[in-house]
Amino acid sequence: MRISINVDTHLNSILSLRDELEPVCEKVNEDYRTVEAPSVMGIAIRCLPDNIGRKSFKRYDKKDRYLTIDIAISYEKYKNLQKIEQRHELSHTLYDHVVDAIEKYKFPELIESGFGTDFENWCDEIGWLQNEIDWSLDPEV
Repeated sequence: MRISINVDTHLNSILSLRDELEPVCEKVNEDYRTVEAPSVMGIAIRCLPDNIGRKSFKRYDKKDRYLTIDIAISYEKYKNLQKIEQRHELSHTLYDHVVDAIEKYKFPELIESGFGTDFENWCDEIGWLQNEIDWSLDPEV
């Protein structure tokens, strides 16, 4: 399996948060490379205006074995948050969508191998998925 995470936004902070996820993607691509279904987990994070009405969705194409996780987040909400708050919100949103997709489509290799726990641990290693915001780590404060 390969994982890719892309963003659709005008907020530079969201773009840089995506870059923080690169070590997680590398670990998934290395440790889960032999997983056959899904062969690709494509994640799109879309930070869009509320008036567009875009909703998050998950879809699995059995023929291509491609799992799409399309996450819509509110531009109006995120533009008013500091980057450390955006990281906190986005990390939990991303994790919840990934775990929900694995459970929804019941991928045995991912469930049995503990992918959810691995993904959580790798996110934690980069400072994501914290229970509370550690304001001492925010250079903007």
